[in-house]
Amino acid sequence: MKDIASDKRFDMIDAQLFKMDEQLHLITKAVVKGFDRIDKTLETKADSADLQTALGLLDTLAKRQEISDDERLVMGHQLARLHEWVEAAAERIDLKFVH
Repeated sequence: MKDIASDKRFDMIDAQLFKMDEQLHLITKAVVKGFDRIDKTLETKADSADLQTALGLLDTLAKRQEISDDERLVMGHQLARLHEWVEAAAERIDLKFVH
């Protein structure tokens, strides 16, 4: 009788160990899946060369904008001088200049 009771206890322990093994397997799969997702994310992150390229492009655009702003200031000054010249020329030939 003692042998049957021992066998039942061993069967219960085996069943509990099997259940724990299944749970451990599920946990391991979840952890591996999480690390795979992290690895994928890290692969798509920009590296320092990408950042340097982006900063270089931003510098180029900023320089172009600066040049464009300077050119607009010069053109505005030139147009103001032309306007003054046209008004002076119109006055010399007795022509009424209308804005």
